[in-house]
Amino acid sequence: MSKITHEKILKICEKWQRELKVNVRRVQIREMKNKWGSYSSNGIFTLNKELLRFPIRCVEYVVLHELLHRIIPNHGRTFETLLYAYMPEWEKLHKCLENNGRK
Repeated sequence: MSKITHEKILKICEKWQRELKVNVRRVQIREMKNKWGSYSSNGIFTLNKELLRFPIRCVEYVVLHELLHRIIPNHGRTFETLLYAYMPEWEKLHKCLENNGRK
């Protein structure tokens, strides 16, 4: 498994920004106690540094999940439908994070 770099994360963010038509002003990676990621209203996208030990597809899931919240602010049916449309295996990735994380 290749190391996840900041550059790879930026490429994933760029891909999903274009796809979802949302704007990320800055991407940062830092320690987070209770979340895998967050996306603030001022365009700052933060990823938990613990994600760097997971497969890149898990990181991509977190990026998609957080950026989708700019369109759909809750975890309702529409949000879930879009997750399935963009990443059909999202539940498997979510479980991987849940089962291997500290949360």
